[in-house]
Amino acid sequence: MNTPATDGNGQTDVQTHVRNRLDPNEKLILVTDTDIGRDGRFGARWLVVTSDRIMTFASDGPLAEPEEEVRLGDVKLVKPVHLVGQVALEAEADGRMIELLRCTNSLAEKFAKVAKSLTDACKDAKPLEFDLEEEERRTCPDCGRLLPEKGSFCPACLKKHRVAARFWKYLAPHWGKALAVSASIIIGTAAQLCPPYLVKILVDDVFGAKRGAGLLLLLVGALAGLQLFATLLAILRGRLSAWLGSKIMHDVRFDFYQSIQGLSLRRHDKTPTGSLMSRLTGDTMMLNDAFIFVGFWVLPSILQVLGIFVVLLIMNWKLGLLVLAPAPVVVVMTASFFRLIHGYYHRWWQRRAKMSALANDAISGIRIVKAFSREPEEVKRFGARSYAFFEAWATADGMWVTAMPLISFVAMMGTYFVWYFGGLNVLNRPDTMQLGTLMAFIMYLGMFYGPLQMLTRVSDFLNRAFTAAQRLFEIMDADQEVYDDPRAKPLENLRGEFEFKDVHFGYEPDKEVLKGIDFKIEAGEMVGLVGRSGVGKTTITNLICRFYDVNEGSIRLDGVNVRDIRLRDLRRRIGIVPQECYLFDGTIAENIAYAQPGVTREQIMRAAIAANAHGFILRFPDGYDTRVGERGARLSGGEKQRVAIARAILHDPKILILDEATSSVDTETEELLQEALKRLVEGRTTIAIAHRLSTLRNANRLFVIDEGKMAESGTHDELFEKKGIYHKLVEMQSKLSAIKAVDG
Repeated sequence: MNTPATDGNGQTDVQTHVRNRLDPNEKLILVTDTDIGRDGRFGARWLVVTSDRIMTFASDGPLAEPEEEVRLGDVKLVKPVHLVGQVALEAEADGRMIELLRCTNSLAEKFAKVAKSLTDACKDAKPLEFDLEEEERRTCPDCGRLLPEKGSFCPACLKKHRVAARFWKYLAPHWGKALAVSASIIIGTAAQLCPPYLVKILVDDVFGAKRGAGLLLLLVGALAGLQLFATLLAILRGRLSAWLGSKIMHDVRFDFYQSIQGLSLRRHDKTPTGSLMSRLTGDTMMLNDAFIFVGFWVLPSILQVLGIFVVLLIMNWKLGLLVLAPAPVVVVMTASFFRLIHGYYHRWWQRRAKMSALANDAISGIRIVKAFSREPEEVKRFGARSYAFFEAWATADGMWVTAMPLISFVAMMGTYFVWYFGGLNVLNRPDTMQLGTLMAFIMYLGMFYGPLQMLTRVSDFLNRAFTAAQRLFEIMDADQEVYDDPRAKPLENLRGEFEFKDVHFGYEPDKEVLKGIDFKIEAGEMVGLVGRSGVGKTTITNLICRFYDVNEGSIRLDGVNVRDIRLRDLRRRIGIVPQECYLFDGTIAENIAYAQPGVTREQIMRAAIAANAHGFILRFPDGYDTRVGERGARLSGGEKQRVAIARAILHDPKILILDEATSSVDTETEELLQEALKRLVEGRTTIAIAHRLSTLRNANRLFVIDEGKMAESGTHDELFEKKGIYHKLVEMQSKLSAIKAVDG
């Protein structure tokens, strides 16, 4: 037995108080808190579980008597009941339901676990054990900050050196090019430091000492040669950096996309598609820019600043220190400015995103806009968003054009110091400083403050790059579906017999969808799943495909637990015709052959003929080479359904799932689909879901699902004679059909 710790300073007081109330042989097992009372007001309440009792206490007064107290021996069931914005934990005891406590939805997962542990202990005589650790944290375990996404990472505690170390895997295969970039940076920086010193010699030794045109030509030629060399080296470094950054990002992007394809549907449910696309495009582009930025600008700038600093001290250390006087002020001003303007640019990005989202929404729904004559209102809404975007942009850019000249002015103060104090030395003490040295100082100054200002922005830029990298690695490190587990069994001589044994499942821990389903489907049998929306019919097919794994119980295929079957083999033997038929943005032929890309055009046409799709396909000018558009936008609902059926026929699965395959089509189209489906189901184990009960007339048996349980099973005639749930569904559909016929 364990006593999970909970947050809050009052836990020790509660434990002490409860221990004083315990009987001699009674043990304290759990003390955990909730965040609202039964009146809906916020405030801590405590749930206490001992070896004999369940108790709840209020924390807004003296801990005297419990608000509720139930003997464990009287409890038959504990369950969470979802209310509006909150969850109630209820216990069934002595034939009545007792509300123990309430919590907000943020604690629903925790109390669902409490309910399950208590129910298991009361019903199945399991030991009382509680594991209330969150599957996915909401806050950072180190600093306590709220995470950007549940189960995500904390940007403030990001270990940047670990993120950088992971890139060695991608950089190592290209170490030769990376070495060439490093060498070009060092050599290029040295070449850039030479021209000011050559100018010093030119002014002092050629113009001052008048040593002739030969030395002048040599020095000018050296200056031109150095400039040409530095230019060619910069081109080489830039091309190598661009290639290296792009290649590494290609490898990262490829691995990331491969990870997306391998994610379980449970993870896809929790991660919005927009978030994945943002990482795939925006975050990888940010990293690509970071590689080029570091290779082409940051490292050369660091070397250039250090090199100039050393050269200035060697030439005249007193004047060199004077040159650096404005540097700390420039650094502080630049860093402060970028911290300040970051908020304004963040607002700019937000308003741009809102403006784009509104425009995308209105343009995508232009038919609805025009149907309701809402064009002026949509223009007005867009105008308001556009004006807000303009204000944010004008404010941010206004701050930029104000601050940068001021920073440049402060930076120029170093130049004025050099001109004045260096000029005094040239005029009054020519033995300590000549004019050429002063000119070299001025040139070095022009090369010094630009890179220094840029380096003050590096931290912010690299922070965003490291965050982008971690967002990618977060998905790449997520649990992947194992398609070719060597321990799994291959599917051989598949018959297609399915058996569900006491299957429990929920998409969320606190919301169980299937509550102990038991049934068996014989090989080659067609079974129809019937019931109201949301009772778990599609969930059953999801479990058959192992898009999700059961929480309890087992699913067996030909006597073998599906968890022990090689996942790739299982899904290759299953064909699905979903309610919303998704077609990819390609040709009709490519969509039909999606599961069998190597088939011939003749095989594609035979599948289309069997699906009653050949006729409408030939009516298109390009026939089978007609592009269907995004999500099959160029085809009607019935045409998309027939293409999906042709795709399933060509796939030739042993197990077939039909999920509302004839929904939302007219009667004539339904007849064509029914004819195609009749050919498709021959010789296959078929699980069909349909709200139109007439489409299940060919089913061998019907399973009526209600509230996550098997309510009825049998043939149409058997179930109709029972006058149960199925009989009511048939009667309702008959009345609805009569109404439609009258409206006609």
